[in-house]
Amino acid sequence: MTRTATTPAMGSRSFLVWAVGAGVYLLAVFHRTSLGVAGPQAQQRFAISPAQLATFVTLQLALYALMQVPAGVLVDRFGPRRVLLASTLTLGIAQICFALVPNYPLALLARGVLGCGDALAYLSVLRLAAGWFPAKRYSMLTALTGLFGVTGNVIATLPMTALLRDYGWTPTFLVAGGLSVAYAALLLKPAAAAPYQGANAVVTAQAAGRGSVGVPEQRRRVLLEVRRAWREPGGRLGFWVHFSTMSGPTTFGVLWGFPYLSQGLGLSSSTSSSLVLVLVVGQLIGSLTVGTLIGRRPSIRTPLAFGVTITCLVSWLTLILWPGGHPPVPVLVVVILALACGGPASMVAFMLARDYNPRHRISTATGLVNTGGFIAIVIEVLAVGLILDIVEPGAAQPSATAFRWAFSAVALLTAWGLFRLTVWWIRVRAAVFAAQAAGKPMPFAMRRHRFDLVQEATAVAEASGDSSAPDVAQ
Repeated sequence: MTRTATTPAMGSRSFLVWAVGAGVYLLAVFHRTSLGVAGPQAQQRFAISPAQLATFVTLQLALYALMQVPAGVLVDRFGPRRVLLASTLTLGIAQICFALVPNYPLALLARGVLGCGDALAYLSVLRLAAGWFPAKRYSMLTALTGLFGVTGNVIATLPMTALLRDYGWTPTFLVAGGLSVAYAALLLKPAAAAPYQGANAVVTAQAAGRGSVGVPEQRRRVLLEVRRAWREPGGRLGFWVHFSTMSGPTTFGVLWGFPYLSQGLGLSSSTSSSLVLVLVVGQLIGSLTVGTLIGRRPSIRTPLAFGVTITCLVSWLTLILWPGGHPPVPVLVVVILALACGGPASMVAFMLARDYNPRHRISTATGLVNTGGFIAIVIEVLAVGLILDIVEPGAAQPSATAFRWAFSAVALLTAWGLFRLTVWWIRVRAAVFAAQAAGKPMPFAMRRHRFDLVQEATAVAEASGDSSAPDVAQ
């Protein structure tokens, strides 16, 4: 992105616009993870099994994942402010309903609506970052956005535990929902146009052409952009990076970590919530570190994600294979800190979506990438609940043995994601070398290694007129 001669300098206004949007993301993550410490109370309130408890998060995150591509299209078409306004209102209304509903089916409906509102937040904030800051600041803003999300996660651990203990279910969730509805007031006034060239080009063009282009033609264009984003090797690599790095740690933090620690291992509620907070604090520190590293040295992005995925896999195997199934607290702290690296490393996926797609398709590509992690989370959360019910049917509190069997599903899916990440990493490198040979600009220079398919990539590029080369954002 380049600035025009009349573009104002980046200053406090840019940070204010971005911060208001990031506040919606903070609320979205808070609502998303609020069941992380409220799971046992939800089981008692609605008289449900572990598998039914898992369905809350499964439905919420499944709708989140399904909404990612539509959310990207909506941001590209209507702009981030309108979409963020819809997000915070949807989140607030859904959480208020969740506080008041008397039975399990209606509670499921409320969590599903909450997932739809959650899906609109992150992509909108990233679009604000792209529109109000220069390209060299994008990685920093992505990391800072992640910090807002981590803050929402912090609020959903110890403070949420204290509120539930002191005030009960309904007042706690009513206050949470009311905060989101009240926050909408900050998004009612339209902001000035984003100063950086290209950020609003598609929104403006589509708004001007809505009256002249029919609905079938608009739908065809949207589907074409989605297909192009999916065929882009860099975007596909981002999909598997997000799938591999984010899913396991989120599965632990969003639902199953607290029950595993408190019910499976028999730790006290305060110790269990403190250990979940260790995960959140680790993510906070990791977001600052990873954001700085990948901003200064983009060449380490995918290797970093690869190494973090291996670390997460080893962490799950430690919980599963520990003799007796009861790791001591110091070991749990180390394992949880290792898992905490997964969320920050998932930022690599969004860097790949940005660098290997043209400006007008970034939100759509980001939505596809974001889908990867949440598809894995949905599968893992549901699989853990189902396995717990199968191993110990009817158990009020699953044992450590049941959790060891259940966590095997998470380890298997992490291993599969690691395999697919490796495959697409090699393919992207091949496509980049082919593009460099053809003289196309790339986000950064790569050094060739023995495992690179350089000759194959060059042959493909020559045979197809360089059609395999990445479509790099300009």
